[in-house]
Amino acid sequence: MALYINDKVVLKANANAAFDKIWKPGETPTHAGIYRCQGCRDEIASNKDVKLPTQNHRQHSTAQGDVRWKLIVATQQGS
Repeated sequence: MALYINDKVVLKANANAAFDKIWKPGETPTHAGIYRCQGCRDEIASNKDVKLPTQNHRQHSTAQGDVRWKLIVATQQGS
């Protein structure tokens, strides 16, 4: 589970479809942030427009199923 220490710099998001999408290994996400594998619960940081780790990021058991990445913390960049 992702951790944070300062609740003044991390905000709870309202409904946002970016948090609902499940990404396959090697796909290129449209948001930078922390992604969690839905099978093994490993978390990774990923940049926008950079491919997510491949299927072999960690061997999954049959119970864990396929590698499936989901955004859990999105980063924001000012303009």
